[in-house]
Amino acid sequence: MNPADYVYATGNTHPDLTPAESIMEIEQIMMLVERIGLPAVIIGIMCYYIMQTQKAHRDEIIRWENKDTLGDERLIEVINKQNERSEHVATALNDLTTSNKDVAKSHERLAAEIKGMTEALLRSK
Repeated sequence: MNPADYVYATGNTHPDLTPAESIMEIEQIMMLVERIGLPAVIIGIMCYYIMQTQKAHRDEIIRWENKDTLGDERLIEVINKQNERSEHVATALNDLTTSNKDVAKSHERLAAEIKGMTEALLRSK
């Protein structure tokens, strides 16, 4: 595995291998090269590397999708709260409009009453 990919995938700078284990890995690679040839070993290593890279990429995509899902849920929650507030504002505006209409009717009745009183006063003079 590429050292940078290993650090990205595990968070460690290198695998915790004992010197004996790292020598065994080198011996195993040399044995494979002797048995099946260098091109086949290189192709096998590259296939393994591509497979691991694709796996890391798939895991990264899953993490991003989970983050997107969480973000979408938060956004939907904010939109729902905003809709509730908008409903409250609409109700308040409707109540205010009704109240203003009632006040306007009261003003019209008061104005008519004042007009009637004024006319009565003017006729009595």
